[in-house]
Amino acid sequence: MRAALARLVERGFLERRRGSGTFLVRPPEGARLAAGLERLETYTVHAGRLGLELDSRDLSIEAVGAAPDEAAALEVPRGIPLVKVSRVLLVERRPAAWMVDVVPEEVIGVDEARERFRPDTMLLDLLVSEGVSVGFSQMSIEAVMIDPDERVGRRLGLKTLSAALSLVQTMYLADGLPVQWSRDTFLPGHLNLHVVRELFEVRNLL
Repeated sequence: MRAALARLVERGFLERRRGSGTFLVRPPEGARLAAGLERLETYTVHAGRLGLELDSRDLSIEAVGAAPDEAAALEVPRGIPLVKVSRVLLVERRPAAWMVDVVPEEVIGVDEARERFRPDTMLLDLLVSEGVSVGFSQMSIEAVMIDPDERVGRRLGLKTLSAALSLVQTMYLADGLPVQWSRDTFLPGHLNLHVVRELFEVRNLL
């Protein structure tokens, strides 16, 4: 039985969550990505597990100077050269998110990124394949409203005001230095998030 379950996990039909158990993996209605916040995995991995097709639209890879928020997140001086990757993420050929990733140009050059970045993957996939030792990430999640006349709303093809999920994430090397900063805006119905929390301390009321 254990061997059979292990094979199903390996093939992506089941998922083990530490502290919770083993769960059936299947795309919910609307073919959503499913991400566990307790593990650092790319949406490419989630999509592959669920059998979903990813692609990109309006892909742009450019060299930019670090803006104040980018410099603060990456702990680099303002204006330092960065590689910026922005695009509309398509899930099953439908717009699902507006994604923006930035990394210092010393980590990966703009020409290399243009040559090797695949529209059906994430920038993190490229960094890892290049041997960048990403160890962990820190993410903030916020519910936001997107106006169809705003830049993100136009990119996603919105016709009316829409709620969305904003994910801002900093990736860190194993030694604790920040290496990538991402800002993703997901439309409703395209991302399910779950988290496993361990109990560390409670107040004894007795």
